[in-house]
Amino acid sequence: MSGQPTRAGLSPEATDRQRWAPAPATWRQWARFVRRPVLPDQADTGVTGGLKAVLPLLGLDLALMALLLGAIGAAFALGFEMPEHMLGGMALTPVLVAVFVIYMPIGEEILFRGWLSGRIGHVLGTVLSIPAFVAGLMWVSPGPPGATEPDLLILFSVFAGFATLALIAIYLSRRRDAPKWFQRHFTWFYWASALGFAAVHLTNFAAAGPALLPLVLPQLALALILGYLRVTRGLWTSMLLHMLHNGVFVAVMLAGAS
Repeated sequence: MSGQPTRAGLSPEATDRQRWAPAPATWRQWARFVRRPVLPDQADTGVTGGLKAVLPLLGLDLALMALLLGAIGAAFALGFEMPEHMLGGMALTPVLVAVFVIYMPIGEEILFRGWLSGRIGHVLGTVLSIPAFVAGLMWVSPGPPGATEPDLLILFSVFAGFATLALIAIYLSRRRDAPKWFQRHFTWFYWASALGFAAVHLTNFAAAGPALLPLVLPQLALALILGYLRVTRGLWTSMLLHMLHNGVFVAVMLAGAS
């Protein structure tokens, strides 16, 4: 692999032009990627180009959310019984807002898309991040019932220790490219990541069953956008878009509660 983002048609010259592309051009580029996902040799992680990609894709994300949630709302109006959501009736404290808007997007992006580059360091980093994510979530939430100060210290130590190991694994393997077999089968990994992300969000509902699958179509659409950003613009861009997405919906919930 050359180290340049060329396998998906993103030459350095084209990348510079796309930094200033209008929103519809960015949407078309994403749509072409979804039809034929190809893993670039290397993401273009520049800040300017990343922000120019995130902003129009946030608009696309919100438009898709409005369309899909509108369809779900119409089904509800026609008599479809909506199962109880985990956020229903939950008091959004400042800590919970920070968890939903900052911590969860970062953790979910690492777990569902950190490995999507196919690089061994990123795969190992993702695996090592799992116990760090769980321990961190228990620590900030704010720990299990009856947790004492030593318990919280242990949780923080687990979080910090595994997070450090993940960063070391990424650093030591930073020059290793994705294996050829991962490149050949990238389409399957891209869709598996998106479908897995959507399926996990079924746990947000009190009920279960295949009839609930349409309710996570918004998460599937979001995941297809986030996966594209991760491999073309770097993990930080998918984290940023995920945070903005969650932030918009938390803001709507807070506005409705007031």
